[in-house]
Amino acid sequence: MTLFVILPLVVVLAALVCFVLWRRERRRDGQPVGWSGLALPLLVAVLAGLGYLTLGLHPETAGWLAEQRRYDDVAQRVIRGEGPNEDDHDISAQALTRVLQSRLARDPSQPGWYTLGLLYDQLGAPAQAQEAARRALALAPDDAGARLLLARGMIAQNQGRLTDEADAQIQRVLEEQPQHDGALMLRAMAATEARRFDLAAQSWRALLVRHGDGEAGRLIRQGLARAEEQRERGDKLDNLTVTVDAPDLPDGGTLFVFLRRDGEGGQPLAARRVLVESFPITVTLTPSDWLQGYPENLDVLRIAARYTPAPGSNVEQARLGSEPVPLALDDSPAARLTLTP
Repeated sequence: MTLFVILPLVVVLAALVCFVLWRRERRRDGQPVGWSGLALPLLVAVLAGLGYLTLGLHPETAGWLAEQRRYDDVAQRVIRGEGPNEDDHDISAQALTRVLQSRLARDPSQPGWYTLGLLYDQLGAPAQAQEAARRALALAPDDAGARLLLARGMIAQNQGRLTDEADAQIQRVLEEQPQHDGALMLRAMAATEARRFDLAAQSWRALLVRHGDGEAGRLIRQGLARAEEQRERGDKLDNLTVTVDAPDLPDGGTLFVFLRRDGEGGQPLAARRVLVESFPITVTLTPSDWLQGYPENLDVLRIAARYTPAPGSNVEQARLGSEPVPLALDDSPAARLTLTP
C-alpha cells in the first residue's frame, strides 16, 4: 500500500483511540457521553495528517517508495547471487544502489555487497566502493573480485596511481592466481601512473606472454613501450637537483622550483615547494613532484624559481623570480639559479 492509502487509515485509527480515551474519562467523571465528542479528536488527527503531508513529508519520500517497489525484487535477487532477468535492462544504477544499500542493512550477503561496490565504482564513489568491498571480503575473504574492487577504489581515490595498500591487495590475488589478467592489467596501468615503471613493465610483460597476438597484443606492447621509455627518462630526471641563491633577499620565505618546456606556460611539468632556512639552498625534484609525464625531448627543458619572503605563502604571492635556465643533466646540481629583487 502506498503512503496515501496508509495515512488515512492511521488518521482514523488515531481519532478512534482519542475518542475511546475521552469516553473513558467522561464516564469516570459521571458525565454524559455522546458521539459528538468524536469531532474534536477527529479534527486534531486530520490536522496532524495534513500538517505531515504539507510540512513533514520529505519531498523525495514518494520517489523513494516508488524506487523500493521497482527495485526491491532486483535487490533481493542480487543478494541471493542470482543473475539479471530479461526485464532488468533499463535499471537505474543510482536507484538500485539506494535500494540495495537499504536491503543489505537487513539481509547482508557477499554477492550483495560486491554488487553494491561495483555500483559505487560505476558511479564514481571510490570511498563507498571500498567500504562495500571490505564488507564483501569479511564474508568471503578469498574472493578475488572483491579484493580487486577494493584495490581499484584505493587507486581511484589516489587519482589513478597505485598505492602500497592497493598493490598489496593485487599481490594477494596474484599469489593465488598468477595469471589473473584483471589483476595484472590493473597493476600495469596504475603503476605507470604512479611512475613505478619497473613494476608496470613487469606486469605488461606477463600479459604479453599470454596475449601477444591480435588487438590485445598491440595495446599491451604499447603499454610496455611507454613504461620502458618513461623509465629511461626517469633515470635522468628523477632526483634532479638545483641550487638556488638570493644574495639580496631575506631568508625564511617560501621557494617554488618548477620545470617547463622552453616557451611554455600553464601547469609545469614538475614543481616543488620548500621553506628556506638560508640561501643558497639545494632543492631536489623527486618522482612525486612530477605533474605530467616525462617529455620526449629533454633538451627543451627549462628550470626556474619564484620566491616570497612570507613563509607558507602560495605561488601567486611569489613575485620574486629567476630567469629559466637549461639543465645540465650529467651534472650535480643540474642547474644554478639566482633570485633577483
